[in-house]
Amino acid sequence: MQKLRQAKWLFFDVGDTLIDESAAVVDWCGQVSRRLGDRGIERSAEQIREARERAYTEMAGNIYLRIFENLSLPAELAEALRGETRPRLVLERPFPGAGDVLRELSRRYRIGIIANQPAGTQDRLRLHGWGDFIAECISSAEEGLLKPDPRIFHLALSRTQCSARDAVMIGDRIDNDIRPAKALGMRTVRLRQGASRFQQPRDAADEADVTIDDIRNLLTVLRAE
Repeated sequence: MQKLRQAKWLFFDVGDTLIDESAAVVDWCGQVSRRLGDRGIERSAEQIREARERAYTEMAGNIYLRIFENLSLPAELAEALRGETRPRLVLERPFPGAGDVLRELSRRYRIGIIANQPAGTQDRLRLHGWGDFIAECISSAEEGLLKPDPRIFHLALSRTQCSARDAVMIGDRIDNDIRPAKALGMRTVRLRQGASRFQQPRDAADEADVTIDDIRNLLTVLRAE
């Protein structure tokens, strides 16, 4: 715990870490159900949500394709629907207390983002009033790199001139956040939120230094009162 508190940079994931995506997910599942129905294929929005949750729990390499595999639907159909359905980002909301946590932590630490997110992520975070708290934003769409590729973590450390031992990665996914960051020597905090909350560590490399269920608990973990 002490080594976390001695960090210089805290890097956050976005989806299901700072931002609650649940409403957008429900909406997207409904979109997929309707598009399948247009093709004469019956899959309810609830079945699609369950298939998505299972894909995250399985730590699939390609979550999107695994959803359709779990629905016993071909990859060709998944690709066809990719352009017809899209999560509506306007439905996302910050988790309770997320802004207050960022404000408090930014008084002691430098705050960064490492996230698999679409273009415009930094502007979206500013719209939530977080622009003054976030010093660096590394988004997959802008960088052409996707977690868990270690290069996106190396890029964040390089841009911030921070060593791995002085950095903490905070995210919801074992496979995308905890394991790759830990492999580089970063400290890790797992937030059990969203579809990834059911993921179970497979070995010691999957174990976060700290696991919490509410982002507000970071203030206790890092003693940022």
